[in-house]
Amino acid sequence: MKKLQLCTIGLSLLYIPQSFADITLNGFASIRASQANSDGGTAPFGEFEEGEISFKSESLFAVQATADLTEGLTAIIQLYADGSNDFDVEARWAYISYQLADNHAINVGKLANPLFHQSEYEKVGYAHNFSRLPKAVYTGFDFATMEGISLNSQFEIADGDYTLDTKLLYGSWNGDITLNSIGNVDLGLKDIMSVNATLSGDWWKVFSGIFVTEMKATSLDANSYIPAIQPGIQAALSLGATQSDVTNFTNAVVWDKKDGLYWFAGFGVDYDDWLIDFEYTNYGVQDSVDAANENWYLSLGRRFNDYVITVHAEESEQPADYGFLNGINHPVLQATGKGLQGVLSANEFDGYGISLRYDFHPSAALKVDYFTGESQLADIGDYQIMSVGVDLVF
Repeated sequence: MKKLQLCTIGLSLLYIPQSFADITLNGFASIRASQANSDGGTAPFGEFEEGEISFKSESLFAVQATADLTEGLTAIIQLYADGSNDFDVEARWAYISYQLADNHAINVGKLANPLFHQSEYEKVGYAHNFSRLPKAVYTGFDFATMEGISLNSQFEIADGDYTLDTKLLYGSWNGDITLNSIGNVDLGLKDIMSVNATLSGDWWKVFSGIFVTEMKATSLDANSYIPAIQPGIQAALSLGATQSDVTNFTNAVVWDKKDGLYWFAGFGVDYDDWLIDFEYTNYGVQDSVDAANENWYLSLGRRFNDYVITVHAEESEQPADYGFLNGINHPVLQATGKGLQGVLSANEFDGYGISLRYDFHPSAALKVDYFTGESQLADIGDYQIMSVGVDLVF
């Protein structure tokens, strides 16, 4: 019902009387056939169907309506649907924007959550040369949007030789995430604060950003972490652990009311038809069983008129960090905490890919992709993904 209401509101924008606003419609789409295979028989990523050619896994459509209300005020809504969610339509963005000055704009409403450098436009396949942005970094977080306020600014430096783009953001998110073998559980992000900056010249850019929030995770803890540590707690109690030991251990493991910290940094080069991109991301929940996830990708591309060939490498890992167990002295509780962290880090993977892009139309690109790698999960192991499709904007 909520999605239906949001879509109804969005469509109503299209019928604002002409005297009140000029409406601009644009959008993007990806139509892609993909096949994923693995030695373990399980698809390497959730949107794929192992062993089958699917036109659904990576296909998506979006339409954006922008209403110019004059005097610097605009209203924007983006309706989005993808095959991995059975093409259910949702209002992905819905906000108003006010141009404070030539180089400052303030936005209020449901906004993109700029977790990493390309998060705001990660669904727009035409905007990059990959068939999909590297999965090690762009994993498709459930909280890719948020409700709040942002300030976008642009500054010219050294008489225009360099440009500094910044985004300041504050807000919150409430929704659910899907956990394997459990299903959907509620999760909230409170007091989101984010700062992003990109400094660019004629053929290069460097960028960085940070995102901090307080986790509202009572449901996630109750349905995931607490049940997982119960056998260890019972064993520890039978071997002399006190209730105080158990309480301290439980508080050390869980997410609720702890800070989530996400940050990224990287660079891009587009020089003499050579393309280089690198991004590193680091994120986790502070002082909890969730050790920091460390992820990166590096790509090298070459442009030949309407063609671009790109090769890249990527990796996602979660090195052990037992700092959350400081002050936990009972050996069984320590072993339980280390074991749980080991389970959480079992989805580490790496990968290597090659992509071909052909701009056969001013608004459309044909892409062919081969990607292979190794997952630490036993039911995946070595895997391959092949795809061919078209990304377009309109």
